Amino acid sequence: MLNTTPHDYSVSKVFAIAIGMSAIAGFINSIMLIEFGLPVSQMTGVASHLSDSGFHFDWKPFIISLSILLSFIMGAFLSGFIIGHSQYKEDKSYGVALFLNAAILTVAAVMAYSVNLLALMFSALACGLQNAMVASYKGLQIRTTHVTGITTDIGVSIAHRFRTGTAFSWKTWLLFAILIGFILGGLIGIFSFQWFGYLSLLLPAALNAILAWIYFHALIRKTKPS
Repeated sequence: MLNTTPHDYSVSKVFAIAIGMSAIAGFINSIMLIEFGLPVSQMTGVASHLSDSGFHFDWKPFIISLSILLSFIMGAFLSGFIIGHSQYKEDKSYGVALFLNAAILTVAAVMAYSVNLLALMFSALACGLQNAMVASYKGLQIRTTHVTGITTDIGVSIAHRFRTGTAFSWKTWLLFAILIGFILGGLIGIFSFQWFGYLSLLLPAALNAILAWIYFHALIRKTKPS
């Protein structure tokens, strides 16, 4: 659930970040899912694959699922290690994390041509890094790589509106926006994969690099003495 404490951020900026990042996650996840049959951005499905393969003593899919799960956790670890704080602070850490994500996705695109497992692992690593990075933005706890919690919160919000008659808050509309962003990103990812194959992963890599450059540029301008 989104944090409800008083805020000091631009709502439009929050929407832009959340929709953009959820679209990137949906883009990556759809490509990995249609090509390799496994998600890399939501660990619920991966955990189920892990249980199923473990039950049947099918060690190859078990190792693949475990590798994806651990890679996602490692991505979240990298985010926590680089950023180092739970609340948003305007320092270089977010730019570093974005550039690192761009590099990881570039490696994933290259690995997809030869080593499928590494492509899945690096994609999951990028998603874990992104999810943890965005989750710390202004303390909002935004989840952009999976929609289970999002859809749950949407259902609860709709029930609350029926019970009280109150209008949706902007944070409820943000949940809808994240859900739509993830779906549209996945749709774009499928179309992109049909045309460009594994090179499609370079698109979210480039977007992360551009966002990092914009972030660093804004940070330098803000810290530059007048």
